[in-house]
Amino acid sequence: MTPVASENAMKKGLLIYSSNYGSTAEVAYWIKAIIGLDQSLDVKKIEQVVTVAPYDYVIIGSSTKTEKPLPGIYKFVEVFKEELVKKQIAYFLVCGDWDETMVLNVPGKKPHLIAGRNYLYDIQKKFPEIKPTVIGGFGGRQVMPALDGFDAFTIWILEKLAKEGCGWVGLDIWESLVPERVEAFGNEVRTKILGLEPLIDVEKYRSFWMSQQPGSLADQAKQKYPFRPYTIKTSTAKIYFSRSRIKSNLDGTVALLHVWAQQEGFELRVQRETFFNVYYHAVKTIENKEKTIHIVAAVMTDDPGNVHVSLRSWEKPDVRKPLEEAIGKAEKVLWADGRKIEGR
Repeated sequence: MTPVASENAMKKGLLIYSSNYGSTAEVAYWIKAIIGLDQSLDVKKIEQVVTVAPYDYVIIGSSTKTEKPLPGIYKFVEVFKEELVKKQIAYFLVCGDWDETMVLNVPGKKPHLIAGRNYLYDIQKKFPEIKPTVIGGFGGRQVMPALDGFDAFTIWILEKLAKEGCGWVGLDIWESLVPERVEAFGNEVRTKILGLEPLIDVEKYRSFWMSQQPGSLADQAKQKYPFRPYTIKTSTAKIYFSRSRIKSNLDGTVALLHVWAQQEGFELRVQRETFFNVYYHAVKTIENKEKTIHIVAAVMTDDPGNVHVSLRSWEKPDVRKPLEEAIGKAEKVLWADGRKIEGR
């Protein structure tokens, strides 16, 4: 007689990772600890995997390159696609920045979302038949002296192009990883894939990541954790930028933005919409020219119950005054009734 499998049988999982400099490997074993050292979860470098057939679920982790997972991840998904579509899947990225309201505007390219889970958009678009149960984008670590030529050049270019500042300038080690995001991801796998309770004392595993190395060898007082404030107002020759956080949900925030747009005569054109953020071009004709405010609203796993909103104009200061005033009015709508959260 063939034995009948128990409905409560432990699921067997595989966590594969591709890592350039080792940070993704650290995070992979951190996630394994959160999911549970008593759980059946194999952790393997991507090059070690010859089959995914024995597994019930697969976690796919990568560092980033050119705003995407590493090329080997795409190859892995392509090779094992027929098996992966039958399984529960989770994606995670160790990446350059955590702020999923960020929009990059560089010459020759259309302004586009960057950072965090935004970097997983491309692989999900390329393989739409694979529908991940959980995704995570954590930020990461860059040890500047260890970067290869291409990556070092990319960082240098970003420093020149970034209109909102670069947190890594002057540091040998720069970190943007948000530990709470790793912990939320591990607990989402526990609850959504394994049907387990979330791990309560989850912070005990942060030792997989934390180290005592200084941010700068020349000035060891410099910290490698440059926590940027959530609430920012910047006005320079390159950009007018507002970022804040409100007590709301994504649908409620979108409704508020539509109220503002109707009041001020802007058309909201959706550039991208996901379960965790929405990116609009708010467009209005001013003095016979079409002007755009770039608006992003995002919910983040490390800040549940709140929405982060950024508004940007890259127009020159002498022509963007009406846009600055419109952003101020958008802030009043978003922040009304005590929704604005002060601090950080």
